[in-house]
Amino acid sequence: MARPLTQSDLLFPTQSLSLSSTLHALKRSALSIPNRLSSLISDAAFVQRVAEAYRLPLVANERCGSWYIPPGKKAESAYFKSTDGHAGEWAFSLRRANLQVLGVVAEGGGCVIVDSTRRGKSMPDALSKTIPIWCCVLNRAIFPDLGPHELHTPPQAVSASEHAQIETKIDGFVRQFLDICKPDVEQLRSRLNKPLRPLWITQESTLPFSSPLFPDFHPIILCTASRRVHGNEGSEGGYIQGAADDHEAWAQGLTPKLFWVNKDKLLSTNEEDLPNLIADLVKDERGLDAAPIRVRPSTNLFIASSQNLDISQFDTIISCTPTPLTTTNPTHANTKKYLHLACQTGKLGSRNLRTQLAHLKPFFASLPDADAGKTVVCCPTGKDLAVGTALAILCLYADSQGTMSMNPTAAKLDKPFIKQRLAWLTGTNPTLNPSRGTLQSVNAFLMRDPSSTASTTPPPPPLPPSRLALTPTDTNGTPIPPPSPPSPPPSLPTLIFTTLASTHIWTFTRTLTSLLPTHPSGTVTGTATFTPYPYPHPHPADANALLYAEEGTFTTTTGLVFTARRKYVYWLRGGGGGEGNGEEAEGGGEYISVHFYDDESSSSSSAQSPTTAAADTPLFVEMGALCPTNDPNPTSPPTLRAHNRAQHLCGSDLYTASWEFGLGMTASASAPDYDYEHEHDYEQLYWSVRYDVRGPSKDYVSVTRYTPCATMRLRECDGDRRSVSES
Repeated sequence: MARPLTQSDLLFPTQSLSLSSTLHALKRSALSIPNRLSSLISDAAFVQRVAEAYRLPLVANERCGSWYIPPGKKAESAYFKSTDGHAGEWAFSLRRANLQVLGVVAEGGGCVIVDSTRRGKSMPDALSKTIPIWCCVLNRAIFPDLGPHELHTPPQAVSASEHAQIETKIDGFVRQFLDICKPDVEQLRSRLNKPLRPLWITQESTLPFSSPLFPDFHPIILCTASRRVHGNEGSEGGYIQGAADDHEAWAQGLTPKLFWVNKDKLLSTNEEDLPNLIADLVKDERGLDAAPIRVRPSTNLFIASSQNLDISQFDTIISCTPTPLTTTNPTHANTKKYLHLACQTGKLGSRNLRTQLAHLKPFFASLPDADAGKTVVCCPTGKDLAVGTALAILCLYADSQGTMSMNPTAAKLDKPFIKQRLAWLTGTNPTLNPSRGTLQSVNAFLMRDPSSTASTTPPPPPLPPSRLALTPTDTNGTPIPPPSPPSPPPSLPTLIFTTLASTHIWTFTRTLTSLLPTHPSGTVTGTATFTPYPYPHPHPADANALLYAEEGTFTTTTGLVFTARRKYVYWLRGGGGGEGNGEEAEGGGEYISVHFYDDESSSSSSAQSPTTAAADTPLFVEMGALCPTNDPNPTSPPTLRAHNRAQHLCGSDLYTASWEFGLGMTASASAPDYDYEHEHDYEQLYWSVRYDVRGPSKDYVSVTRYTPCATMRLRECDGDRRSVSES
């Protein structure tokens, strides 16, 4: 029986869309940018009607509220978080006390605070609970004699049970506010004269025909800008509740200010062209100069974005940026006091700040009080790392009135004190609210860990000049390089490695002394060569890898004679001078390592890189730090000695290595006029290695001394050179 036809048999696969994908496409269309922008305009008109009905100034609860208020009509910004009103998480934020709103309330007789929320709720928790808590706490703190100051919440959004639970916490919030923020209660009382009272307005509310009077309190009108949507957005004819919410996900860099300045152009552009238009607007906006914000109550501390910052008005600049700031004005490079705190962006930058803040104290100690002038702290956003650094500066160098001094204050640096100074920042501007990671770094810097056993924190290492001066550039932004400093002298391992490579043939004598009859004792004499480690095609020989090959005659103490051959690979590590040199010695710097060599594995790895080849040459021993000998005999020539960084375990036998080098081994680069033809100088060109081997199978000492076949002795080595090259 034939299978019945299905929809997929009648349609091409690309035309056979699933129901879920169709619904997703419809939802995405309903939530398009044009629909969001038109919804914002509609809700903003309602907000304006509320302000006119009550004749009160508008305050935007950031970051959503500013989308509903034209910049020219916004009296202030606030930062009340909905999370402080979540069930069971009720809080009065000491970081965001929002005392700047009280100035607007005192001058305007109240205010309208604007916010919104997405589909499913009638109003955001910030309006239904966070701000009512704020009003109640301030009333009880500022006007304790005027009554009990009950908590007011909207009954349609807050249950009686939740209301009662919140009210039990208010007195504790009041104590924290007074103890930590230490507000000037007398000044606030004289400015306000009467308490605050929250009132709630939504698009379902009936607005008064004439502006009402409120003789007993300042009205705080909590305006939910968006109309509540009960179904899905697709049934609302393009209207989106809370269109401004979560703008990072849809705005493509568009900001409230850009939106209101260009709203007509944006609303008249079709959906396909909107992304390009927004990108152009954002690009032009980023080209504008940064606007520094003065931190109140100080008079000379500013915070700004590092983007297009005009530094001409400042005497001291501190940047928390990945790279130092630049200037095209040579005078600024020489006269401005500058400190670069090297911080990456995002969370990594917050971690960087923990160590970088240690440079503040030595920097401020170098500034004279009389010439401190204006100080600006900047970072890429002007809202995180710069704010954290400014907080540290306020805690260290500002008195209770905000007056800056280059001498650290004697205040106790604890969490309550830091929160007081943080309130200055958030009170200056709600956007000056650093991330949690940045605050943790500031706390770690200011408050010493009580579990630490160190009595004092060691000072940070001095900063290089490039981080204490602005980088001069030409008009094209190309840095003008400073004079090149002299190259540092090569390290001792580098000099020794260079001598090994340049002195191709060495004669050696090895003495073997064994305590076990199964392992012969005797003497080995012969020649050894160092040649570039031969990586097969297409990789060239690595300048920092040498193939050591020796051939000699082993004569035992019993008179037996053997031919001895051996190969190793010597690597110069840690200098970063070639591929495969990523490792460094303990404490930094170069060192020499010796690896086993296998002819078969080397010949089979025809396409190995130097890094892979290093992995295929198992480690034997690594040379530790080179130290001069302390021989009490003044006539003894000085030498350099080193021990292995770690012993080598071969089966059950343990190898311990040590080296000695004559000073002639380090003279080839540092003293090019070293005369190897001179007998005294020639005697200093030698090196030796000693292996002490202990274990059940081996128990012997091997001491090998190497001297070069110098030019004056080449004839003596001709036969040896031929035998080695033929082996």
